[in-house]
Amino acid sequence: MDKLTRFAITNGRFTWLIVISLLLGGISVFFTQPRQEDPEMIIRGAQVTTQMPGLSPEKIEQLITRPIEEAIKSIPEIKQIKSLSTTGLSIVSPEAADQFTDMAPIWAKLRNKMKDLEARLPQGSQGPNVNDDYGSVAVITLALTGEDFSNAELHSAARDVRDRLSSLSLVSKVDLYGVQGERIWLEFDAAFMAQFGIHPSNVIDALNKQNVVLPGGTVQAGDNNIVIEPSGDLRSIDDIRNLAIETDNGQIVYLADLATVRRGYVDPPTAPSFFNGQPAIVFGVSMVTKSNVVELGEQVKTELADLRPEIPLGMDLDIAIFQPDLVQAAVLNATNNLLQTVLVVLLVVMIALGWRTGLIVGAMVPLTMMATLIGMSLWGIELHRISIAAIIVALGLLVDNGVVVAEDIIKRLSDGTERLEACLATPRSLAVPLLTSSLTTIATFMPLVLITGGSGEFLRSLGQVLALALMASWLISITVTPAFCYWFLPKKQKAAGKKADAYSALPYRAYRSLLVGVLRFRIPFLVAVGALLVSSVIVLGFVKKRSLGPGERNQFTVYVDLPSEATIESTMAATERVVDFLQDSELNPEVTEVLSYVGHGGPRFFLGLSPNDPQPNKAFLIVNTQLPAQIYDVMPRVDRFLGERLPEGTGRTDILFLGSAPLGTVKLKVTGPEIDELRNIADKVDTAFRSVTGVRSVRHDWENSVLAFEVEIDQERARRAGVTSEAVAQSMSTYFDGANVTQFREGELTIPVTIRASAKDRAELDTVRTLEVLSTKTGLPVPLLQFASFKGKVEPSRIRRFNQERAYTVMGKHPNMTATELYANMLPLLDTIDLPPGYTLAEDGEIKDAKDSNAGLFEFAPHALLTILLLLVLQFNSFRRPLIILMTIPLVLIGANYGLYAFEGYFDFTAMLGLFSLAGIIINNGIVLIDKIDEERRGGSGVSTALIESCLARARPIIMTTVTTVVGLIPLALFGGEFWYGLAIVIMCGIAVGSLLTLAFVPVMYSLLFDFRKRAV
Repeated sequence: MDKLTRFAITNGRFTWLIVISLLLGGISVFFTQPRQEDPEMIIRGAQVTTQMPGLSPEKIEQLITRPIEEAIKSIPEIKQIKSLSTTGLSIVSPEAADQFTDMAPIWAKLRNKMKDLEARLPQGSQGPNVNDDYGSVAVITLALTGEDFSNAELHSAARDVRDRLSSLSLVSKVDLYGVQGERIWLEFDAAFMAQFGIHPSNVIDALNKQNVVLPGGTVQAGDNNIVIEPSGDLRSIDDIRNLAIETDNGQIVYLADLATVRRGYVDPPTAPSFFNGQPAIVFGVSMVTKSNVVELGEQVKTELADLRPEIPLGMDLDIAIFQPDLVQAAVLNATNNLLQTVLVVLLVVMIALGWRTGLIVGAMVPLTMMATLIGMSLWGIELHRISIAAIIVALGLLVDNGVVVAEDIIKRLSDGTERLEACLATPRSLAVPLLTSSLTTIATFMPLVLITGGSGEFLRSLGQVLALALMASWLISITVTPAFCYWFLPKKQKAAGKKADAYSALPYRAYRSLLVGVLRFRIPFLVAVGALLVSSVIVLGFVKKRSLGPGERNQFTVYVDLPSEATIESTMAATERVVDFLQDSELNPEVTEVLSYVGHGGPRFFLGLSPNDPQPNKAFLIVNTQLPAQIYDVMPRVDRFLGERLPEGTGRTDILFLGSAPLGTVKLKVTGPEIDELRNIADKVDTAFRSVTGVRSVRHDWENSVLAFEVEIDQERARRAGVTSEAVAQSMSTYFDGANVTQFREGELTIPVTIRASAKDRAELDTVRTLEVLSTKTGLPVPLLQFASFKGKVEPSRIRRFNQERAYTVMGKHPNMTATELYANMLPLLDTIDLPPGYTLAEDGEIKDAKDSNAGLFEFAPHALLTILLLLVLQFNSFRRPLIILMTIPLVLIGANYGLYAFEGYFDFTAMLGLFSLAGIIINNGIVLIDKIDEERRGGSGVSTALIESCLARARPIIMTTVTTVVGLIPLALFGGEFWYGLAIVIMCGIAVGSLLTLAFVPVMYSLLFDFRKRAV
């Protein structure tokens, strides 16, 4: 390896060019590298929706959901299938297995399967429709409002805005939410029509016969063809009102005399959206993959500046959520943490090594960072919270190589070695051990690179960036660092004298005495270390646990849930009260904007948050505050309001979370065939939740049952009356929900014309009995009560399924407990639940996600361990030396576990990553220490002498690595946010205790394995 060093020294101008190129290239990459809030993840889910208005949940499940599930199950790439069956609607959500990354072929298969299935679904069903763009994240959300404008006028302006935004180069698509479809309503008075002997079917026939656009042919007049265009299509609302309908006795009655004809919107409203309490059309702007969200933000802001003057006066186009600013702030914050860490590391190095050597070693930091940034650009890794934090974590590791190389060169110069030879001899002896230590550290992060699924995609860049940083650090430490030492260190170093004099300072003398003591009492020392290790494992039981930390935006969410039978109008009224409270500047001065979606969840605006399924009894609100920390002040107020002022329903607040399940929420899923038994078991689970004092937001995903009015048709009597079941269903649907009978064309717009009964007739349940169905025999209307009986029944409002089984989920949370703690408190009652055959009770949500994530990590832990073992055996050609090094790994648990307990950190997925980092650092320390011991022994020293001299020689590099890592992570712990707090605490405390113990544990184990017959010292 000294050839690389010699080349760097003898070709100084080339080396300086490389150094300058690294600095300039890294700076350029930093300012041009794509920026994102979080790493891009593949959303492996899709949705298949099918509608059949009026059909009960059980029939939707039987006739639509189950056939769709069976067809999807035949696609081999699909891992799991979830479904929701509710009145008139089936939503089936397939999810592909984690190992698949190209979703297009899978969703193509899904579309083909659904197309083949469509003909086999019940007549009248609408769909199945496949939405494979379900995972797109709207990085920018805009709201168009106008108090004096109709929804149609807002929609017209919104289409123009959407077209302009869609033309931007970094915009992949723009979706509109809150648009209300227009309708021409024909609302008839049933009793009045009956007086004329007119049935709704007569009105429908008259409309369809007149409202036609057909050619009348052409007339050849001389050399010219003249097109004949017969009139008849409906060109105005008055044309519809003046439609002439002939009665049975030949009289003419105009439609305006039979029905109210008006132009309006879908009634009841479908998925309305509001911004700060005003009806709004919301834009969800999605970004082109692998692009710079900050650059997209600049494009959109520029376009908005041009657009706003062009929209009608009185309309407002506001920014509701703007991720580019959040990303810019997050990257700036992370960059500030990084710069603070760099300055702290440089200061520590210069204090420990002197200003000249400190600058030489410190130069590695910016050089390695710039090289890492260039490598990230080539590898396609964006700047986001994970990649920047990886650089911060790597700082302590990469300084170690420079410290070891610089110290060894200084020692050789002090011993009188010629200058060039000293700079070449160090990499000759240390390059391979340092490479091995870097590779073993990289190997500890192998599970992150290999793990599949969302967790792997989210955190994979951590392992990639660390690998880049460590390899860049190693290469620079054996080329640039020796070259700088050759060029800039004084020509003469102070003679070292005797070895004893070299370590005569008080810290060295104290360490020597400690080392002599532990080598004299090896077994008691190992027993003490073992006791500390066992106690740390016990302490870990008292540390709070979770899957991933919360998001750190200035936003929180509010969920408003009304009973299943509630109308969307009731949900809108309840939501309006919540919004009014949130916007009260005296009660909530921190709140800046409120976005509310009634009956739907709007766009996916945050990676970990899936939009709500469309349900009229639910509303979803996004609340912006001035500062991120303020959400924890506002949320308790909102929870109190929801508990005290929302008697017709329930509500809850939640923070944005980075996992796939809300933080702190325990979800327990019951699966089995029978609905009554599922509810019975779920009630017992509910009791277990409520047995824990203070538990909140306990809810069931099947919600409450609802009252249904069943019409039992006597088929024999119906046949005699000339009435079919299809005609009954169509008549009832037309009467209550309305039927689209024709289309009204206005320019480029096509508006459905819908007929239904008047509001007063639709509000009376008893009108079902007197509703008339046209007989196919006599052509006369027949009252329903002549061939049908009526009864009320209670049925589920929704049926959920998981992997083709009915699945009933009960969930809840506790304000002062993690999900793990709440679940542990529930276990005594849960264990008493006797499950009948065919029924299961399993964890879901955060608890299951944490287990799956950890299982994914540990799935590849044996691969990482084998790789480390191979590298160590290759390095030392020994089994005992690698055994010593591997035995040091558990030492990090002592400091890490006690640190989490003392500083109230969470043991979460990032804390687990901190343990992987610690394993790499401790292995690195063990390699350089044992390599020095072997070097001393090769020089003729005995085991005891070699141990003491080697430990003294390697103490300062190891302690400096520890100090730089600990001090360098302080900004991340203090200012990096809750997401990284656990990782920072684990590494800081783990390396502080682990490195100190390593300086005693390695020599003790070495003496036992290589000099076990003698008492050391």
